[in-house]
Amino acid sequence: MNINLLKEKYLELIKMEDTDDGIFDFGDLLLESDDEKVLEFHYEIIKSTKDKYLLTDLLTFFEKRKDKNKVGNFLVKKYDKEQDVSLKSEIIKILGEIKYSGTEELAVKEIKSPQYELRFASIIVLGWVGTAKDLGYLNERMLNDPEGTLRQCGAAAMRQIWFRHKSTKLKITQYINSAIRSETNPDALTGMIITIQDLYRKKLGIKESHYGDLSGDVTKAKEKCIKELDKILS
Repeated sequence: MNINLLKEKYLELIKMEDTDDGIFDFGDLLLESDDEKVLEFHYEIIKSTKDKYLLTDLLTFFEKRKDKNKVGNFLVKKYDKEQDVSLKSEIIKILGEIKYSGTEELAVKEIKSPQYELRFASIIVLGWVGTAKDLGYLNERMLNDPEGTLRQCGAAAMRQIWFRHKSTKLKITQYINSAIRSETNPDALTGMIITIQDLYRKKLGIKESHYGDLSGDVTKAKEKCIKELDKILS
């Protein structure tokens, strides 16, 4: 790969009025090689771009690289030195998407970070790659995270694990049973209720669209969910 040609094509791309017009041709060129110099260049342009749409495309290209192990090793090294919290959170998500072997360990390490973005990335990635042994970490966040949206994510991540590991059903049910009774945040409650609805194929009052939008009377749904949990665990 001629790195100078790659740099030249990138300059042409960012001069376009709309980078969508050239992003796929540039992406094909960028992904021709997983050479260390190309990976470095790819990372540098991610750090330098101010265009959020271009940034999204450049991050996605890392997920599409062929040598997943090499890419994972490269990104972990970058993660250890990176100061930008937003980029660190994106790295965690990329590692989760490519199923890198060290992703689970990194997510567990950062799941109680003081930074919202790192906790968010860690929770959702454990949903993607975690197993039964990771339910405890998600439960701790579902109970204790100061942000209702992340308590919601904790329940949703448990559901993701259940999709792959059906034997986790009872443990997830027990965790949510303990958490839902004292929970008052609407976001957190919808995550818990939706999870129980999926696990037991019950309609408890919360609807989820194909796009992930949630609707319904959360207060009434919580009451129905608790009654259902009482039946299930009696």
